[in-house]
Amino acid sequence: MKTFDKLLVISLLVLTLAGCREEYEPILPPDQTIVTYPDPMVGDVKGFFLLNEGNMGSNKATLDYFDYETGEYSCNIFPQRNPNVVKELGDVGNDLQVYGERLYAVINCSNLVEVMNLSTAEHIGAISIANCRYITFDKGFAYVSSYAGPVQIDPNARPGKVVKIDTATLSIVGECVVGYQPEEMAVVGDRLYVANSGGYRVPNYDTTVSVIDLATFTELKRIEVAINLHRLELDRYGYLWVSSRGDYYSKQSALYAIDTRTDQVATKLDLPVGNMTRLGDSLYVYSNAFDKQAQKHSISYAIVNLVSREVVDRHFIKDGTESQIVVPYGVAVNPETRDILVTDAGDYVTPGKLHCYNADGVRQWSVTTGDIPAHIAFTHRRLKPTTNTNPDQNDTNPYITSVFDYRPAVGQFVNELPKYEAGDTQEKMNAKVLAAIGNNARSQISLGGYGGYVVVGFDHTIPNVSGLRDFRVLGNAFYSGTASPTDPIGGSSEPGIIMVARDANGNGLPDDEWYEIAGSAHRDVKSEAFYPLAQKAGLDVAFYSDYQITYYRPASEPEVATENYIRWVDNKQKEGYMDKNEYHLQSYFPQWIDADSLVFSGSRLPQNGIDTSGKGTNFVLYKFGYGYADNDKNTADDASIDIDWAVDSEGKAVTLSGIDFIKIYSGVNQQNGWIGENSTEVCGVEDLHALGERIATR
Repeated sequence: MKTFDKLLVISLLVLTLAGCREEYEPILPPDQTIVTYPDPMVGDVKGFFLLNEGNMGSNKATLDYFDYETGEYSCNIFPQRNPNVVKELGDVGNDLQVYGERLYAVINCSNLVEVMNLSTAEHIGAISIANCRYITFDKGFAYVSSYAGPVQIDPNARPGKVVKIDTATLSIVGECVVGYQPEEMAVVGDRLYVANSGGYRVPNYDTTVSVIDLATFTELKRIEVAINLHRLELDRYGYLWVSSRGDYYSKQSALYAIDTRTDQVATKLDLPVGNMTRLGDSLYVYSNAFDKQAQKHSISYAIVNLVSREVVDRHFIKDGTESQIVVPYGVAVNPETRDILVTDAGDYVTPGKLHCYNADGVRQWSVTTGDIPAHIAFTHRRLKPTTNTNPDQNDTNPYITSVFDYRPAVGQFVNELPKYEAGDTQEKMNAKVLAAIGNNARSQISLGGYGGYVVVGFDHTIPNVSGLRDFRVLGNAFYSGTASPTDPIGGSSEPGIIMVARDANGNGLPDDEWYEIAGSAHRDVKSEAFYPLAQKAGLDVAFYSDYQITYYRPASEPEVATENYIRWVDNKQKEGYMDKNEYHLQSYFPQWIDADSLVFSGSRLPQNGIDTSGKGTNFVLYKFGYGYADNDKNTADDASIDIDWAVDSEGKAVTLSGIDFIKIYSGVNQQNGWIGENSTEVCGVEDLHALGERIATR
């Protein structure tokens, strides 16, 4: 199906429409992935929803959500938030728009418009409209284009219509007949413009744009443009840009501009258009035009300057990664950051991809979506979290539900992540940690320098499933490039060692035997890809299983950047100081702990921070192979852990059926110049099985 336009596919799939919400099916949990660095200081655009069309007849329209604050992309959120809506969203998601505090999804072959709460994605209501296509809004009313007949190629197909809906009551209050098989619409003043395609009447396509008077809701006229019209975008100068898909044979796709002051075509650009979106004076256009005679696609990513009304760029993707996009299908531009989002339908029958490019056309991240990702709607409301996580697993919460102890070592983010306030006790700090990283909050805490730790628990036992990773520890590690088993990958990896325990005595407390997850350095430190570089740089590359360090509270608390700030001594005949840098001037010693020293012990990893400049200006923290927290990107498989990697205090493998508690502690003792100590940050822990994720083990 890669070589066919979606309307041509209809001729191969002549369907008789049936109800799509009649039988119950198992509800699958959403798939959640961190795709980019969290940004707690996002602007008015908090995130976006993406509607995946799903292949016709498959009843697989799904809704995804991306949160700019957390950097998390969540697939298929609708069933979890609407467990009582059977058959979920339905068959073929054709449009998605935000209006007021509601989200509207047009579900074409299910003959309905699904209306959801913008903050929760929960079902509010549904409006039944035959063969509905697109939706737009004006002054409290929604307007939905409708083919008004069954999904089938028919030279005698009836004219379409636009349905008027009162958004307060979700009731239909009017209908207006327009041209054949109407598509996108645009409101211009007191008129509604409708692109007519005539797609069912092939080869006798419609060639007009209908103009509706909104006051009387009647059609005023039709403007002759070109065959098989589809997309509409209004610019700031009164020109309405409309795309023609051509006939896929001799008549090629093109772009036209209608002057809405005269309702005459003012401009034609020989630019094929698959989809388009406007931001400011730029019209972003991708095309995937198929020439049936030549049997080939012509793909482009263009920008039209709406002032000069000319194509100024035919390659807005600048880094060469457009070659990895199989079938471009949707495009949107963040109005604040100008990031460009391009979806890829792939083979139309398996999950697609979403790619994010910055304003300069360089790819920032990619993520797997549902089938045929198509329609993006930005939102000024963050989607509220839900604890109704997985009804198929007895409502188990995949995330941290308890924090038993938080004892960071000294460090530049201690007393800040989370924030210490005068009078806070250990119990209050534990509660702040839970608020930060529990229940999928996805904020972060710092464990400080070597040895600092946090102990967390769950509302269930995380099972040990043979052949699969079992849980994921979220951190804030990052690097550029692709991780390789042989080439050192550098960025910011501050690995924490992970320990696990069962509630063997059944008292709900982490007072049973602990087992350490043996990561790559535990097994063979010299196999780490960065090991030769670290050795050459003169770093301490030893791995110790019996390491101990003591930090001493400073006699006074300097209020300026200070060298030799906090003294430490270890059991390997080494000692040193932690400096206070100019960026963090609060106390680095945890202020709720009433002690003159802090003692930590455990395994210690080799130092991985290398000054690549040789001048103390550029420190690169190289990633370890696997098995540690805050070591790999949260999106990478090696951010996930297999319980079968656990070993006892003598380093011998153990067999655990599951775990109830996790302890994470900073694993490296190293100062990295002006960027400070190597300190593990934790953003959460996820039970992969409760989330329905299947990641093969090593």
